[in-house]
Amino acid sequence: MWRGWSVLVIGVLLACLPGPAAAAPVERAKPVGRADRIAAELRRDPVYVTDHAPRALPADAAVRIKKAVARLGVPAYVAVTPAMLVDRYGTEDLVPLLHDSLGRPGVYIVADPTSTGFSAVQYGNATLPVKDAMYAATSELPTDAGAVATIERFVEIVLSGHARERRENAGPRPKSRVRIALDARDRSEREASRKEWSMFAAGTALSGVAVLLLLLLLRRRSAARAARAKAARLEKARTKNARAKKARAKKRGKRR
Repeated sequence: MWRGWSVLVIGVLLACLPGPAAAAPVERAKPVGRADRIAAELRRDPVYVTDHAPRALPADAAVRIKKAVARLGVPAYVAVTPAMLVDRYGTEDLVPLLHDSLGRPGVYIVADPTSTGFSAVQYGNATLPVKDAMYAATSELPTDAGAVATIERFVEIVLSGHARERRENAGPRPKSRVRIALDARDRSEREASRKEWSMFAAGTALSGVAVLLLLLLLRRRSAARAARAKAARLEKARTKNARAKKARAKKRGKRR
């Protein structure tokens, strides 16, 4: 009897156990990272432009970039998106990650949509002066030139035949629009300040001239009064002398 109950219990337990397919743990799908998503976009279209920076990019950004990189004569994969990949493991350049994911030769470009910051690397057998052109383009444009203008300048330098010379002989970097506006405001403020000081100096000078003229007028009047007083004293003295002389003459006449 006990043996029969044991067989029954064991059978029930075996029936409750999951089958072979259910016994294996369910594998979780590997999360798709940002680099994988962009690589998937590049497989469909070799130029990817983020839609998270509409104010920083012109409406025809993708068209202009495609037209520019087509002149390189080699496959080009362009992603206009922040160039650095930031995750819990740190910061990593996006260009090699895209190349690893696509596995295709060509020029890989990742450009920041709001500045001239971009990375360009060439994979394969072609020998375009990508590195020199990248640094030259960055130095020849202001910091707020934007991704489209930067890529267009980069392609122009690559094809110029003088990429190394332009990198080595780059002059001072052009000022950004913000810097130009700030400089213009500073010049306007300095000009306004100069005009205010000029007006103040002119007013002070006019005031000084007015005071000087007033002093001269007062001095002239004072001198005139002094001259009149002196003339009056002289006339009085002459009159007194004449009277005294006349009196003396009259007195001498009486004595005779």
